[in-house]
Amino acid sequence: MEAITGTIKSYNRSTGEGFILLDDAGEPVRVDLKSSAGVWLQQGQRVQFGRIHRPKGVFALYIKVI
Repeated sequence: MEAITGTIKSYNRSTGEGFILLDDAGEPVRVDLKSSAGVWLQQGQRVQFGRIHRPKGVFALYIKVI
């Protein structure tokens, strides 16, 4: 799987949802609690991740803070 990097645009701990802005200026990628695997994310953090295409959009998975 290709490792992608970006920055957390937003993350809501209550809902476990948020968005990552890609370094290559593509469309933002969605985050959900399952894909963060217990990693608490904060706006502005740099992350590395994979992505998966789902019916509701592109989601990040295997998120790692870098």
